[in-house]
Amino acid sequence: MRTLRPVMLFLLLFASVFQSPISLAQQPAPPERVIINFIAQVDSNTVNMLLAIINNQIRSGVKKITIVISSPGGDTASAFAAYNILRSLPVEITTFNAGNIDSAAMLIYCAGAHRYSLPSPARFLIHSNALTLGANVPLDYNFLNAQMQQIKSLNQMVTQVISANSNKKQAEIENMMNGQTILSADEARQWGLVQEIRETFMEPGAVFVTVNAPVPEEKKTVEPGTVLPTIISSTPKK
Repeated sequence: MRTLRPVMLFLLLFASVFQSPISLAQQPAPPERVIINFIAQVDSNTVNMLLAIINNQIRSGVKKITIVISSPGGDTASAFAAYNILRSLPVEITTFNAGNIDSAAMLIYCAGAHRYSLPSPARFLIHSNALTLGANVPLDYNFLNAQMQQIKSLNQMVTQVISANSNKKQAEIENMMNGQTILSADEARQWGLVQEIRETFMEPGAVFVTVNAPVPEEKKTVEPGTVLPTIISSTPKK
C-alpha cells in the first residue's frame, strides 16, 4: 500500500497540472463586437444603465462596442458624463444613428471614434439648452442670472464637442444653436459628424444587447405650494 501512495500522488499532480488549460479552452471566447441598442431619453438612469452594460462587456473581454442610438435628447449633464466616460474607455467605441439623434443625444453620438448612420430619414437635431422651472419657483434677478450662466456654459460645452467631432468651427455651431438646426444623414456626413452612411449596423458574429429604460411612473398630484426642481435640458421644444 505504501508503494502505491507515491504513484497516486504523482497521478493527482499530473491531473491538476493539465486540468486548468483544458477548462480554460472550453470557456467560450468573448464576441468580436457587442452592439448595444440605446433607444431612450437621455437621463441619469438610462446613462447609468448604458455604462453598466458596457462595463460588464469590457470585464468579459469585449474590445469593440457599437452603440445604436435613437433618442429625443434629455439631460445635458448626464450626456456630458457619458461622453467623457466613453471617450476614456480602453475599447473601440462606435456610434450609429438608427433614427434620430436629438440635442443631448448628440453628445453620446460624438463619443464614438467611428460614427455611422442609416440613410435618411435618419436625422440630427441641434439647438440651445432650455430652462424648465417648477411650480412656485421664485424668479429673482440672482436666481435667473445664475441659471442663464449655467445655460451659457452648457451651450459652450456642446459647441466644443460638436466642433471637435466635425469640420465646423465653434462660432458656426453657436449661430446654429440659436434656433433649431436639423441635419439629414447626408448633411451630417458633409459636416464630418457622420463618417460613413451604412445600410445596417449589424455585423456577423456580433451580440445584440438592449438598454431597457424603466417605465416612467404615473404622474402624481402636486399639492399647491410645492416647489419643483429646476431642470436644464436640451429636449427639443414643442
